[in-house]
Amino acid sequence: MDQRVTPRFRVLLGFVLLIGIVDNSRAAAADPDKDPGLPKLLEEARALIDRKQPQAGIEKCEKVIALFKAHYGNSKEKVYCARSSAETLGYLLQAAAEMDKGKFEKGKKNAIVLSSTWASAYFLKGYALQELGRIAEAKSTLKLALELSPWSSLYLSELGSVYKLEKNWREAKKTFETAEEHAGLSPDDLKAAELGLARRGLGYVLVELGQLDEAEKKYEQCLKENPNDTKAAAELEYVRGLKAKR
Repeated sequence: MDQRVTPRFRVLLGFVLLIGIVDNSRAAAADPDKDPGLPKLLEEARALIDRKQPQAGIEKCEKVIALFKAHYGNSKEKVYCARSSAETLGYLLQAAAEMDKGKFEKGKKNAIVLSSTWASAYFLKGYALQELGRIAEAKSTLKLALELSPWSSLYLSELGSVYKLEKNWREAKKTFETAEEHAGLSPDDLKAAELGLARRGLGYVLVELGQLDEAEKKYEQCLKENPNDTKAAAELEYVRGLKAKR
């Protein structure tokens, strides 16, 4: 994990269990998306990871993932997960546009949007894998979360953090930029926090690329949006120190 940036774990995990829109056409008894026990299982996973027991947390995430895959894995519908009504609407509109253009995913007849539970299980698992130093597995797991929630600013920022660990600055920059772009679709009470997360990630990458003026502006944006963003303030001071040395 990056030592220059304050650990983001507690902030991130507060975001992941919000519920979006569910498909009401399936029988509740068979549908894991209607099982109230699964979000609770993810809460348990979160607590385990927070207590530095990532493997135990992964095992709980995998139970949730297995139930969703068994129910939806062979679905004729394109499945999305969302945390807000805006994100839900965006996925449905995109699916409709792709259908009109004949570009919809092969073998899928329509699209449905579930709660965030399935994608959140991948997100938590991805974070836990990073804690174990299994970076390649973390990256592939976060990409599975993004297959379900491609416009999730939170998941995009976490993937960007993996690219940071890999020092893949090109992909990190692109991913944080996309996270910044889609922060407007985050739940209302999380928009500002997730926008700040994306911008701080982008600022970090810009520093690594030697683009100090751009990084300075990005951190200034963070502070304009949230004057109490202590992480952005510390990074801005760091960047200005680097510029002074030049």
